[in-house]
Amino acid sequence: MHDLGGPSFGRAIGAGAGLLLLVLLVPVLWVFVAFNSKYRTCVQLGNGLNLGYEAVLDLSRPYFKPIAVPRFADGTPVIRDDLWALYVTETTIYGRTFTVADGSDFEFAWRLDTGVVFRDENQEKYEALVVEAGDANWDVNIGSIGTGSLLNELIKRPRFNVGRCPTALITW
Repeated sequence: MHDLGGPSFGRAIGAGAGLLLLVLLVPVLWVFVAFNSKYRTCVQLGNGLNLGYEAVLDLSRPYFKPIAVPRFADGTPVIRDDLWALYVTETTIYGRTFTVADGSDFEFAWRLDTGVVFRDENQEKYEALVVEAGDANWDVNIGSIGTGSLLNELIKRPRFNVGRCPTALITW
């Protein structure tokens, strides 16, 4: 029987496999580091919430790009759905989501003392929270704004405390 190169052949195979693993690992590691840095950033809001990304990677979205959501200090989202209208005041957040599973949108309001109130479930309380909230989104010159756009705008402003928040690594 002939030996196919003996120990040197095995080392060559091992080195080739190691090189291949390194070539595949570098882009994955770069994406993780880049995503980890950007998507753990959040802005502290005066109403007790943070505005930040739901996770570092969202496996259910294009390019794994996560959505920005209003969150508690521990990283738990107040509302997990995409928001296409978000209004933030010093005491309250309120807005409207994109569609939910059954195809309908819903409006919500949140305040520290009341928690989340859905318009469909308690219209009177929802409307009272919105009226009491006052002017929203400071001087952002857009009536309603998505969470990602609002987050990017607030990060630029020195008035807001921008930092890193507890953020889930992966969601779907």
